[in-house]
Amino acid sequence: YKVIINGNGGEKMLKIIRKELNISIISSIIYIILGIIIVLNPETTLNIVSTTISVLAIIYGMIMTIINIANIREEGNLIFGILLVVMGIALLIYPNSLNVLISLGIGIWFISSSVSRIKFAVLLKDIKELNWLIVLISAIITLLIGISFIFTPLSSAVALTTASAILMIVYSI
Repeated sequence: YKVIINGNGGEKMLKIIRKELNISIISSIIYIILGIIIVLNPETTLNIVSTTISVLAIIYGMIMTIINIANIREEGNLIFGILLVVMGIALLIYPNSLNVLISLGIGIWFISSSVSRIKFAVLLKDIKELNWLIVLISAIITLLIGISFIFTPLSSAVALTTASAILMIVYSI
C-alpha cells in the first residue's frame, strides 16, 4: 500500500480514488432520494414507467415502419413496427395494463416455481429428509403469493415497486 501511495503516480492514484468515492457518495444520495420518492408515490412511478415505455414503443415502431416503407434497410420489419406503435398507443390509453401484465407474469412464475418446490418437498419426505417441512411451507407461501399476484395485479405491482424502492434505499445507505 505504501509503495503505491509513496511511489510514482501515488498522488494521481489518490486523486482517482477520491474522485470515485465522491461519485459513489453522490450516486448513493441520488438513489436514496429517488427511492424515497418512489416509496411515497409508487402508483405515479408505475404510470411514468408505463408512459415512458409507451412513448419509446411508438417512436421505435414508427422508425421501423418508416425504414421498411422507405426500404432504407432490409432489416426493418413492417408488421413488428406497426405492432409496436399499436402497443404503445394501447399502453398510453390503458397505462395500468403493463402493470397488470408484469404482475400476472410474476404470479405465474411464483406459482410454477412453488409447484416444483412442493414436488421436491414430497421427494424429500419420501427419503426421510428432516427439512422437507420447511421446503413445503416455503413453497406453499410462495404459491399463495403467486395467487395473490394474479388476483390483485395492480396492488401487487404497487407492492413490488415499493419493495424495490426500499431495497434501493437500503443498498444506497
